Amino acid sequence: MRLKNRGIGFFVFIFLAASLSWGAGRHQGEASKIEAEVTFLDPSGFTTTDASGIHYHFWGYVFDEPKIYPESTYGVEHPLYFVGTNMNFTVILRSTSDRGAKKFRIRIQALSHTLETDGSPGMELAAPKEWIIESLAPGESRIFDGSIYLAPDANLPSGLDITKIRISHLNEGSNDEAGLIKEEIAVWCPPNVRP
Repeated sequence: MRLKNRGIGFFVFIFLAASLSWGAGRHQGEASKIEAEVTFLDPSGFTTTDASGIHYHFWGYVFDEPKIYPESTYGVEHPLYFVGTNMNFTVILRSTSDRGAKKFRIRIQALSHTLETDGSPGMELAAPKEWIIESLAPGESRIFDGSIYLAPDANLPSGLDITKIRISHLNEGSNDEAGLIKEEIAVWCPPNVRP
């Protein structure tokens, strides 16, 4: 997954999970034939992490918090959004299958959670967003718009958050995991300082 940040002139490229194939499905051959790109829109600043903690950059200020995340988050600028605003994003899905290959009939989900300091997902930030594609042909791309309202919540911790993109086959059965093709994770952040 390639992550872009538009609106303050920098791009974010991070692969916390290049291709997580959890669950029973493990359609690994198909995972390489679908690409997902997340673009974060109009952040209010950016956040960095290192061995000393997390650093919030916005409006010409830097605020630090001694919250230590996994090294995989270091050296990258993560888009920053304030509580009480929307985190807007797009997902571009591409089929990289060879011409003449079968079309994909798939579901895309965007699941947003806080990120725990051990790298695991924490509190859910919003209801999952879901898009259905009845037919994605070889070489075809589709763009989906998403938005998450960051509701004020006294229990919401500061720090990094994730949006996990799940790509699955549309199945008739009740086991969602059986149709899982791939999952990838995009990182962003609301700070501990509220406007």
